[in-house]
Amino acid sequence: LVIAWQGGASTLDPIMRSENTNYSWQRHIFDTLTLLARDGSIQPRIATAWKFIAPNIWRITLRKDVKFQDGSVMTPEDVGESILDTGRNPKSQMRDFASAVSGYKVVDDHTLDVAFNLPDPIFPRHMSMIPVMPEALIKKEGRAVFEQHPIGTGPYKFVNWLPDDHLNVEAWKGFWGPQPVFKYVKLESIPNSATRLAALLSGQVQVAEKVEPQNFARVKSSGSAYLTITPGIRIIYLAMDYWRKTDSAGMKKGEKNPFMDPRVRQAVYQAIDVEGLKKEIFNDAITPATQFIAPQFESYDKNVKRLPYDPAAAKKLLAAAGYPHGFSLEFVAPNDRYLNDALVAQAIGGMLQNVGIDATVNAEPKTVFFPQVDKGNFTMYLAGWGTTDPISTYGALYHCRDKAKGYGHANRMHYCNPKTDKIFEGAAKTFEASKRIALEREIYHIADRQDFAYIPLYWEDVIAGVNDHVEWKSRPDELIFAWDMSRK
Repeated sequence: LVIAWQGGASTLDPIMRSENTNYSWQRHIFDTLTLLARDGSIQPRIATAWKFIAPNIWRITLRKDVKFQDGSVMTPEDVGESILDTGRNPKSQMRDFASAVSGYKVVDDHTLDVAFNLPDPIFPRHMSMIPVMPEALIKKEGRAVFEQHPIGTGPYKFVNWLPDDHLNVEAWKGFWGPQPVFKYVKLESIPNSATRLAALLSGQVQVAEKVEPQNFARVKSSGSAYLTITPGIRIIYLAMDYWRKTDSAGMKKGEKNPFMDPRVRQAVYQAIDVEGLKKEIFNDAITPATQFIAPQFESYDKNVKRLPYDPAAAKKLLAAAGYPHGFSLEFVAPNDRYLNDALVAQAIGGMLQNVGIDATVNAEPKTVFFPQVDKGNFTMYLAGWGTTDPISTYGALYHCRDKAKGYGHANRMHYCNPKTDKIFEGAAKTFEASKRIALEREIYHIADRQDFAYIPLYWEDVIAGVNDHVEWKSRPDELIFAWDMSRK
């Protein structure tokens, strides 16, 4: 079985990169404590049961007879140390899912109690993002060696890997669950969409992600493949420099940063015709976003409507902010990460020109784009975020940056509002769902409608082409697992 992605995994260390292609490739080798089903429910994986036994303690029951792919038995200590590693490793991009964990205690061979500095009412959901790793082996051999020859408890074992290019895996006979239907699997990066589609239609690959809407008819009429389309939870958004008053990376030296003014950020919002993008670029395969959190989550507020596309209003906002003639900047985006990402960036650049913002669009490969924006080399950029839950999303993207607490690791623009942080801290420890949802909605209303922290654009549909001999349906979270596929 060959599965083709738009890009490849940059690392096989399962806590070092918070990005879906990395997740998909890694999770053939690594298993997580729980798994989110397509409907958002929590399914057991390594953890078979969980219960809250004290204000700050979750008791986790572990599956019996789980082994690592080197034959060693998985222990409660491996699980406990994996949780701590995820939440405490300074380079971990998965810290938000375990940053509140203070420690663990082994109860017996298949049970451990996980303690928290603060209550975490949605930790079972967070466990779906925590991989189980052979921590003793990592400490012995080092992370660099571990990344080159990873060992996990998942359904496939590592064969070989070329970063950002391909990963070969083989079904592992010692896996605790059902054996995968496909024994040998190649996970391959084919960045060019036309090449990826041609490989699908010729039978060279059996699953190809991100079929472009303009090619739907070719797949449907091919006689050899079909489309699977699922409403997704990934938000595509714009982010802007929020902390440098002058000398922003994409503007002239000494020039004032216009995005410090929320009126300018709102002007950008209302200058963009998302319905036009939907019709002209996506063949209706997106949903214009009214807010950052997708409709699949309880805290989604159906009463919130998208602000209207209104270039005249955008010009008035710019004038009121002191930019009656607009300004110039560099606008960066990836060209191989999201569906039609470079086309979207170019279209937005044109829309901004119409209100006086001279945006020079620079669309780059994701291997160049992400390291640059991680370093703060931007004034405005386009990116996406696959929401796992509203609490973790706020903690990663919105919270004032705080390395000690693990907050704000993806908050590249340095947005910081102590008021919403305080509400977040209350929501994060609230077990009563209705109260927590109300607090979550309040947080995002302030951040997105008063501060215009991010500009929500649209939620992507999850689109893939599948060979007629393979049975599979795409997932809202975009993850693709060979062990989830069968033969027709």
